[in-house]
Parts: sequence; structure tokens; C-alpha cells
Amino acid sequence: MKEAKHKESVFKSVLWRVLGVLILGTVVYLFTGNWFITTLITFLHHGTFLIVFYLHERVWVKVKSINGKKRNIIKALIYEIILGMGLGGTIVFLVTGSFPLVTQITGTYTVIKIITYYFYDKLFPELKNK
Repeated sequence: MKEAKHKESVFKSVLWRVLGVLILGTVVYLFTGNWFITTLITFLHHGTFLIVFYLHERVWVKVKSINGKKRNIIKALIYEIILGMGLGGTIVFLVTGSFPLVTQITGTYTVIKIITYYFYDKLFPELKNK
């Protein structure tokens, strides 16, 4: 078993943020049509989640009891549904004040990101406990 290094988690986190910025920016703009709101939500969300994702990765390096496909699914669901929808939805609400936009943006973004995250996580076998 190869122990994951902090620099690998940092790299994976930064790369994930780049993908996330592109996806979130597209989703927010499609629902708001407003570049200022899109920029503000995207900046706040990804600034916060750069740290959240790193911490999430470090916790999962220590989880040794779940392996394989089940691990990838559980990891993606925890990250995207609990962290993404909870914290991400809060950011959308604080910027827009609109519950319908929270539902539309976080729902769409979460579905896209769960699918993307599942495949993305498979690209980094060196960070998995085997």
C-alpha cells in the first residue's frame, strides 16, 4: 500500500477546483444569466471548497475499511450531497436570497459533479488504500 502524500492531495484538489469552476460557472450562468452573480458564487464556492476538498481527501486516506467501487460511490455521495449541497446551497442562498435558485443550481451542479467525481477519483489510484 502506498501512502498518499499531502502534495498529491493538494494537486488533486487544485485540479478538481478547475473542473468545478468550469462546471459551476456554466450552471450558475444558465440559471441566472448574470455574470456578476455567477462570478461571486463561483469565487466564494471554490475558494471555500479548495480547503474542504483537501480535508475530505485527507480523511479518506485514513479510511481503510471500505475499498473498491463501493468506496468511490460513498466518497462521491458524501462530498457532493452533504458537503456540496449543504455548504454550496448556503453560498447560493447568501448571494441570491432565492430558494428556487438554490434548488436549481445545487441540484444540477450536484448531479453533474457526482458523475464527474466518480470517474475523476479513478484517475488517482495512488491516493487510494488498496
